[in-house]
Amino acid sequence: MRKFALLVAAAAAFGLWPFAGRIGLVTGSIALLGLGVLLALAASATIDGLAAAGGALGALSAALVGNASPAAAGAALVALAYAERTTRVKAGTARLVHVGGALVAGALAGTITAAYGSGSPAIRVVAALVAAVLAALPLFVEADDPVAYALDGLAEDCGEEAGAALREGAALRRHVDERLLDAAAAREVRASWKALVRLGEARARLERARAGGKGAIADAPGAVARRVDQRIGAHVAALRRAYLLADTAHAAEASEDVRALEVVQATGEKLEATSEALISS
Repeated sequence: MRKFALLVAAAAAFGLWPFAGRIGLVTGSIALLGLGVLLALAASATIDGLAAAGGALGALSAALVGNASPAAAGAALVALAYAERTTRVKAGTARLVHVGGALVAGALAGTITAAYGSGSPAIRVVAALVAAVLAALPLFVEADDPVAYALDGLAEDCGEEAGAALREGAALRRHVDERLLDAAAAREVRASWKALVRLGEARARLERARAGGKGAIADAPGAVARRVDQRIGAHVAALRRAYLLADTAHAAEASEDVRALEVVQATGEKLEATSEALISS
């Protein structure tokens, strides 16, 4: 679903790019800005300020150099749209590949859009789809999950108890499969993940306040910090239990589906009977 959203956003950005200048300077600039932010949010698969800023900067860069070099404009748009995701690529070599892939893919997408953007409607649609596929190529470089990355970062700024719980939550996030949850449960779980991130942010602020305070100023956040630590641990435990129950239910459902087993057994019996008949004849 996330990759499909990126393809739609990229197709819209590159498909409507050639028409931005025809609808007026202000309107066209706003449209490009919105498309750039939309592309960046789809590339990051999360609503993040850094991603939105990267998309806006990419749209601005593309507008500035678009007439002189469509390739440079496309490269700037795609590379900056992936800026937030690039920060979540852990290995240094992989990060360079991610940036380089975004630059090359964006340059090719910009060139194709400029070359065929004034053709017939069918050609423009094909060009936009090709540009969208090119813009999605950096997704082949693995990046950390946004929530897991945020929890790991917050764990470094919290105390020992909260930090351990947040790191456990990050590890859980990386290994779970949300497709096992039904729609209602998925909504509740997503809300719980957001609440856990907010608790981690609040706990980090409390830790900084304790580190910078003295006397009563340092003691006051301490009592609140202990309560926040308990809430963080409870959230992680609840999330772990939700995914465990979903895995159990899915395994139980799969074990009850014996149709494939019955078909295989029946096929085996038929083959065995056929073999015996051939041998005895």
